[in-house]
Amino acid sequence: MNIRFQPPAPATSCSRAVDAVTLADLAQVFDPAVNLVRLQRPLPPGLADCLHAAHASGALGSGRRAVIDAGNPLPIGTLPELPGRDTVDADVQLLSGLLADLTGCTRVGVRIEVLDRAMCPRWHVDRVALRLLCTWIGPATEWLDERCADRSRLGSDAVMTDAAGIGRAAAGDIVLLKGELWPDNAGRGVIHRSPQLDAPHRLRIVAAFDAVY
Repeated sequence: MNIRFQPPAPATSCSRAVDAVTLADLAQVFDPAVNLVRLQRPLPPGLADCLHAAHASGALGSGRRAVIDAGNPLPIGTLPELPGRDTVDADVQLLSGLLADLTGCTRVGVRIEVLDRAMCPRWHVDRVALRLLCTWIGPATEWLDERCADRSRLGSDAVMTDAAGIGRAAAGDIVLLKGELWPDNAGRGVIHRSPQLDAPHRLRIVAAFDAVY
């Protein structure tokens, strides 16, 4: 990717989730006061059609797993050769390259989850350093503002003290989430959950990217 990410100076705001305007703005994740960065973007044309067709054929099953060199496409055979497959590969290259540029990793674990129900419906935090999520089909990840959360009740709905604190991504958005293993972030991992899949949204396909060292 070779995008020049420059960690910003520490922010004085207590905001815990911020929106990026450009790819370079994803570097806001280095701010100690930020634990989630979202970049809103439309889905690449043809990507959703390809995944719908792959799902309808049964080729996706419940999902796919792969470890790739950062900035590379999925291994041959991960997805069937359908119209739009090149668009899926290009997005994997982009997203894995972004994570590599931010973390310095050379290998990236890719999980493509095919879901007909919420995978992690309760508010929780992840024991990872930094995870990149992009929902390709269906409702996307939800997170909870720190000011509207009681961390002592993580794992239950009672962690949410005010529903006004719920943030929601959309399909296509790039979302960076700091976990408990990010340096000096223990006890501060972003609180998030999978969305409920109600009619007409009975299918969700999400891609998760993790650094492999």
